[in-house]
Amino acid sequence: MSGKDALALRVFARLPGGEVLQAGRLLSRNLSSPGNKQGFFQYDSKYLNHPAAYPLDPIHLPLQSGTFSANRGESGIHAVFDDSLPDAWGRTILAKRAGLDKTRFTAIHLLEALGGDGLGRLLYQRETGPIEPDYRDASINWEQITATMEEAGLFEEDMDTENLALRHLLACGSSAGGARPKVLVRKDGQLWLAKFSSIRDPSPNLLVALEETGMRLAQQAGLEIPELQRQRVAERDILLIRRFDVAPEGGRNALVSMRTLTGSENPYLTSYADMAGIIRAVSYDPARDVAALFRWMICNVLLQNTDDHLQNFSMLHTSVGWRLSPGYDITPNIHQNHHILRINGSDTPFTRDDLLTEGRRFGLSAQKSRQLLDEVFTALAPWEMVFEQCAVPWEHCRNLQSNLLHKRTLLTG
Repeated sequence: MSGKDALALRVFARLPGGEVLQAGRLLSRNLSSPGNKQGFFQYDSKYLNHPAAYPLDPIHLPLQSGTFSANRGESGIHAVFDDSLPDAWGRTILAKRAGLDKTRFTAIHLLEALGGDGLGRLLYQRETGPIEPDYRDASINWEQITATMEEAGLFEEDMDTENLALRHLLACGSSAGGARPKVLVRKDGQLWLAKFSSIRDPSPNLLVALEETGMRLAQQAGLEIPELQRQRVAERDILLIRRFDVAPEGGRNALVSMRTLTGSENPYLTSYADMAGIIRAVSYDPARDVAALFRWMICNVLLQNTDDHLQNFSMLHTSVGWRLSPGYDITPNIHQNHHILRINGSDTPFTRDDLLTEGRRFGLSAQKSRQLLDEVFTALAPWEMVFEQCAVPWEHCRNLQSNLLHKRTLLTG
């Protein structure tokens, strides 16, 4: 069923070993009706009987027959499929590449345009026509990064720039993106996410330096962090992050955000303990993953990573099952000291007792919570040294320095 007011897509899953299975069928209708779009998904019967089948969303799309409705009138698709799409920057690039009317396209139109180019395991194809899932790696070669960065600058200056002038950017930029430019890159035989500054950033290399600092400190504190590289290209810094959706066998792991799994449309009313509840429900090793999330929470507090919204946490499905993903987007925030997620009912400031109380809501014993808190606190003691090693310019973050010292004082006990 496809038309001006409805669109149906086949949904495929590319498994870790590389096999591609048709998982089901996605339909979105009332596409011209703002706030009243409808979404429906059905698993394919052959998929349900396949030994490698897994639930695309273990909370809201259990592995069973029947039609699942999406109660998301603005999007018109289930949240797990929204996870396939990039945020603002990447969606704009994707729409431009597909020639979509910037005022009329919907989420399912973007999924059709995405096809097989996205991060994670899912691929999309219009239901009409032969079943030939079109997977292609959307990464550019590292040698093209300078041209891609120049094109990103052109696009930021003028979104109506002709497509021919954005050849490299349109080839890769649709697969990732938040508020700032991100592209997929192939370098040294590996696949990476490349993040660089916006041309509007007053200090071009500051955010790259801050994110590298946050990620390296989190790793120092015991979190699993993907491999990082910092590169200098055309007098601008780039942070390369090794993709963990790429399976060792060459296929893909699945990623589902905590926004999808919690079902929350208002992250300001959600807590870290709510995410711990999801982990206990779906992880194949919940004790390990709940402890890892508690470490992650403490790192975010001590490093003032206040952009801790639910899309910055994910569950990863590998050949073994569901687990908490490696840490990502851990960036000290020099502008904001109020967190998005709640800890013991508050968004800031947090005391030692607040974190230990939240630990009990995680299901951790008081002894385990204290142990993890003390381990992270000690591991992050040399934070100023890492800030210096990562070349964070102190003149841009004097307030951050003061806040971090104050947070350590609050958590001493």
